[in-house]
Amino acid sequence: MKPTRFLYITLASFILFSCGDDNKTKKDDKEVKDKTATNAANVVDFAVSDAYQTLDPIEIIDVNSFQVQSQIFEGLLRFDENNLSLKPLLAKFWEVDDAGLVYTFHLNKGIYFHDNACFDGGKGKEMTAKDVVFTFKRICTQQENNYAFSLFNEVIAGVKELNSGSATEFSGVKAIDDNTVQFTLSKTSSSFLQMLATPFSAIVCEEAVSANAVVGTGPFVYDKSLDTENSITLNRNNNYHLKDNGNQLPYVAGVKYNYIIEGRERLAAFKEGKIDILENIPVEEINNLVQENISAFQDKPAQYVLARNKELAITYLNFNTAVAPFDNVKLRKAFALAIDKNKIVDRVLKGEAYGPAVNGIVPPAVKDYDYSSIIGIEFDVAKAKKALADAGYGPNKAFPKLEIVSSKESVSVRVALEIQKQLKSNLNINAEITSMSLSEMLKYKSSNNASIVVSSWLAEFPDPLNFLSLLYGGYVSESLDKSSYPNDSRYKNAAFDKAYKEAMETTDETRKMELCLEADQIAANEVPIIPLWYYERYQLIQSEVKNYTPNAMRIHFLPYVKLEKPQAKTKIETH
Repeated sequence: MKPTRFLYITLASFILFSCGDDNKTKKDDKEVKDKTATNAANVVDFAVSDAYQTLDPIEIIDVNSFQVQSQIFEGLLRFDENNLSLKPLLAKFWEVDDAGLVYTFHLNKGIYFHDNACFDGGKGKEMTAKDVVFTFKRICTQQENNYAFSLFNEVIAGVKELNSGSATEFSGVKAIDDNTVQFTLSKTSSSFLQMLATPFSAIVCEEAVSANAVVGTGPFVYDKSLDTENSITLNRNNNYHLKDNGNQLPYVAGVKYNYIIEGRERLAAFKEGKIDILENIPVEEINNLVQENISAFQDKPAQYVLARNKELAITYLNFNTAVAPFDNVKLRKAFALAIDKNKIVDRVLKGEAYGPAVNGIVPPAVKDYDYSSIIGIEFDVAKAKKALADAGYGPNKAFPKLEIVSSKESVSVRVALEIQKQLKSNLNINAEITSMSLSEMLKYKSSNNASIVVSSWLAEFPDPLNFLSLLYGGYVSESLDKSSYPNDSRYKNAAFDKAYKEAMETTDETRKMELCLEADQIAANEVPIIPLWYYERYQLIQSEVKNYTPNAMRIHFLPYVKLEKPQAKTKIETH
């Protein structure tokens, strides 16, 4: 994943995915049990709309998979859950040479992979530099479903030689000794360290990969028997390497992700005390919930916490610019002029957004980025009709059959319906709607289809390049039948690519931001995608949850989280 791969936000319904001998077992659906009536009182319960798709770090492209996977696996670095700054994790510290090309990481000692049958005697082995080399050689080997490849392909030295077979050794990553690993870059990179904190860079070991075992060094351990159709529970790693003032982490006995499709059902489960942290709150319920139960939020101490924050995320319409009719920039502009984003935010989302994306593709949550300086295309029906005529469509040439593709989640479908309605009303263009699962959408985008797709993106790292990567021409496949992920629009523009590449390589932060703004404006003018809205997210948190921090990247960093039994709760009535 280049700068952000991270993911198609949960505007999609995901199929279940599993690995080899650790495939999920299927059990009868059961209701989420009340924690007070079970022995799971010290387990943190989340509610998510769908099951994870995969737990293989290099294949992660959806939020649910990321959140589960990040409890099991760890990278050399991580993002601080409070301010998204970089912090060491498996690495103790690192050094960079004067040329900015050689990064030397010194690993923490005494970190072990989880106990698993893939190891001799079932005892987890100690992580060493050899595991880091194995991980990145795997990342840098191009293969199907390796979405991490594009992130590092143009950054780490020796990737081309590795894949062509012209080199017997991978020159880009070397183990100096058991506790020291060295990366050599092909060019300077302003984002390399951030890339090492993404889920794609989680360290794996050859023994586990060969056995298709889900094994990492993280705070929680995968157990096949606890991976069911209705939830996944991860148990505490009793041999975890982090401590808190001498106390063994994590504090809780486990973490559980409950699959509850309907938003109102998730909210009801929270009200009944079955869910500790609720991230997807039906917007129509928020005001009623707070206003009618205000004391539950205002008591000291409060019994329920409502968190709200901007997110590093965006939803947009994606064109396939490589084929007719959307290879025509005038036509793309006509569509952009014809879509009323304010109406989508107000009527469809009911205000559950930071605001309409009237500027560029980079959202306002990106620190120190002047997103508001980007001049987007404003809603104007008269100009839209003229642009459509300039594109060659009108009374003498009807627009061809159009398909709008969305995920199966209700919000995505409702957005597609609103766009369908606006295109008919404003341009007299008829469109059909097709909803797909995430896996179906990925295949669809890899094919030669002339349609528009409702897509979403959550940052892999907090950087404007994360979002601009969606339009970098270097990712476009020569074949229309092969994936150009994450550049699903197959957009290629020499000026955009020049600014993007220079921004990737410069170490001057001021210059980097200038270049990113330049690329963002080019994209706004060329309209390979139509930004629809920027994200703002609500979370409900039970008062017993301590040391949990909501953040702009939906990171669940849970080693320090505690569950402290609250005083008697005020019951919240369901409406």
